[in-house]
Amino acid sequence: MDVRDFTRAVDVVDAHIHMQRSAAHTQELYHYFLMRGATRSGPPNPPVIGTLEQVQAMLERTGVRHANILMFTWSGMYYRDGQFTLPDDPAERALADRELKERISRRIVDNNEWALQTALAQPNLSCFVGIDPVVMDERALLAEIEDKVRRGAAGVKSQFTDCGILADDRRLWPLYDYLQASEIPLQMVTAEWAPGLNRPAHCAAALAEFPRLRLIFSHIGHGHRFGEGSDAEFLELAQRYPNVCGDLSLRLPEVADGHIDPQAMVAHLRRIGTDRIFYGSNFSLNEMLHPGPPPAEGDFQLSETLKGLQALATLPLTEDERADIAGRNYRRWLKLRA
Repeated sequence: MDVRDFTRAVDVVDAHIHMQRSAAHTQELYHYFLMRGATRSGPPNPPVIGTLEQVQAMLERTGVRHANILMFTWSGMYYRDGQFTLPDDPAERALADRELKERISRRIVDNNEWALQTALAQPNLSCFVGIDPVVMDERALLAEIEDKVRRGAAGVKSQFTDCGILADDRRLWPLYDYLQASEIPLQMVTAEWAPGLNRPAHCAAALAEFPRLRLIFSHIGHGHRFGEGSDAEFLELAQRYPNVCGDLSLRLPEVADGHIDPQAMVAHLRRIGTDRIFYGSNFSLNEMLHPGPPPAEGDFQLSETLKGLQALATLPLTEDERADIAGRNYRRWLKLRA
């Protein structure tokens, strides 16, 4: 089907995209972060750049009316790799470590500022700003959130696996307390792809203490077996806490590819509550993670995004449920108008 027929009839908001500042920024994301390690492989160049120009082209081609940038700086990798360059003398090492954290923190702030200014200049974009509780001390972290939200950011993006911590790390309690009191949403990446990753179950202690925390789980848990493992952990938290939501990034293409039965997906979404599910594409990362034939010169890959929209258009939902998931839920949650 032509997804434009769907998006002409239904208001679609993409709650989960990643935008890069430049082609060089994308190359770093692709080679340094996504394709790092012996188990990762892909073409020598990413099939999409994911800069503002391509994001706007994606929105134009698909008919999606609004997209939310999740600003992410792979600061944990910067910090861990930077440890190799520190001097051996304990006093010199401590000083160099502080300087390294400050330099990485400035990179996080710079990326957040770029994302915020980009979103403010584009009526069809919003943004969540990234944080790192390891390299940023509590004061700097909360000040960064306060500054960016005051000036127009819609929420906060976390990537605690990159930071090397889990969601039950007590260093996060001041963050959760501030976000709950300020009613600022937090995007939480969870999965069970490998041992040691942040899982929904790691959020249980925080939600028990901060039950009004507005928490969005990427990929609705992303278990190895659909509906089990971290999927089931997310479902349990969503049924217990009314401010726990999830987005469908990565999961809708699994429906399109036949890995998840459409009826099973709808039944699972109804158990969560279709009023707390958001459409998300994970553009441009999902295209990089699933490269197809090389795009034509001057073009970029869009196949995973199109598959996700096609799956959303054809899931056996009621039309009200589909409209809620496609865009109404996110608009209500973030009070979006554009």
